[in-house]
Amino acid sequence: MKYIEHIKSIILLFLVLLSIVLTFSIWTYTPNLQVIEETQVDQLVVGKQKKFQEIIKPYRILVREQDEWKGTIGSGAINDLMEIMVNWKGSALTYVQSNFSNDKMNDFLRANNRMTLFFSGEVPIRVFHSIVPLTQDDLPEISFNRLVIDWSKVTTNNAVTLYFLSESHRNIYSTEVKMSEDYFQSTVLQALEGLAFYKEIERPNALSLYVPAEEVKLVQYTYYIDEIHPDTFRDILFYDSTIVRKNVENQDSLKYTDGMTLMTVDVKYRYLNYVNPSTESIVELPPSRLLLDSFEFVNEHGGFTGDYRLISVNEQKHIIEYQLYKQGLPVVSTDTTTRITTTWGENQIFRYKRPYFLLDLDINSEKFERKLSSGLEVIEFIEKRKQLELNEVDDIILGYYLKQNDNNLLFTLEPSWFAVSQGSWIRITPDVLGGGNSGLE
Repeated sequence: MKYIEHIKSIILLFLVLLSIVLTFSIWTYTPNLQVIEETQVDQLVVGKQKKFQEIIKPYRILVREQDEWKGTIGSGAINDLMEIMVNWKGSALTYVQSNFSNDKMNDFLRANNRMTLFFSGEVPIRVFHSIVPLTQDDLPEISFNRLVIDWSKVTTNNAVTLYFLSESHRNIYSTEVKMSEDYFQSTVLQALEGLAFYKEIERPNALSLYVPAEEVKLVQYTYYIDEIHPDTFRDILFYDSTIVRKNVENQDSLKYTDGMTLMTVDVKYRYLNYVNPSTESIVELPPSRLLLDSFEFVNEHGGFTGDYRLISVNEQKHIIEYQLYKQGLPVVSTDTTTRITTTWGENQIFRYKRPYFLLDLDINSEKFERKLSSGLEVIEFIEKRKQLELNEVDDIILGYYLKQNDNNLLFTLEPSWFAVSQGSWIRITPDVLGGGNSGLE
């Protein structure tokens, strides 16, 4: 028994010592882990990402000098000026005026040594700050759709004044950009040489219209089209594309759904409409936040698959629209959609509507020049026909009418005049002067 007790004591001592050694080993143990490199999951994209200055562009520049109007037809001079402006820096904003009348705005643009940049939609100044930075950081939540550059005092002040005018909110703010007269003459005005002569169409108690004074020559194009397969947008837009069901409704319609969200595809006219009902929101959003969210959403997957430009900001309905341009002019169609439209929801996209076709290669043998009536003749036509009151017209714009050919893979861009009224683009047909048809579509 003495030996057994002795053996027990030895075993117990051994176990205690082993426990101490193991505890110490655990406390001091450092695992020799291999560094696992983080794998980058590539974002699925359908095109190149863009910068803000490629999306936010004026559709027209008018120059007022020596009591004459000159302006752009395409986008060559517009692109050149925007490239110059990204190198400017403005001073802090100065409040100028509010509640100005239409007559006051007309007079403001009519002053000599001023140029006006016309934007289709209201541009938030906080977003424009990313294109032409201002020294002021705490910018107010204001927007503008006309930017007036006044160089009347560049000789004495070594600066030009930028006026931000809002047609919707009826206010004016300004900033100054330092530059020498030599720089302005050799860089800014040089970029705007060769502009077309314009005429101002004055209207009682309304904003003036501005149209080219002479006939316009534009090239008609026919393009082969390419497509981004709708399955690609399924993989981009749905949270888990592996559970998405694809239903062929008929030869012209497809539906994708995961039970919560829905994407419908119009195969005939090549556009899609994605909706996520659970994210719908009526919470008021500032225009700058709304535009930034919309731009980042589309740009993240390279969704600006052409020359798309901001055309509309509807902060009440959370809707942002971007218009397709080609050869520097807006593209309008009744056959399909030529706009990317986003409706922002609760911290994410609620609705996304867009074309999935691309204007790929133009056919050289189908390219020819067309003569269009002068803007003055278009005004005269509208006044005579009385189908549209001139005071109801917001603008008269040159553009391309896109139509699908008998060959399903060809689209033709037909140079046309458009009357814009309350957001609708009314085509004035090429045979307008022939008198055969009404001329309005």
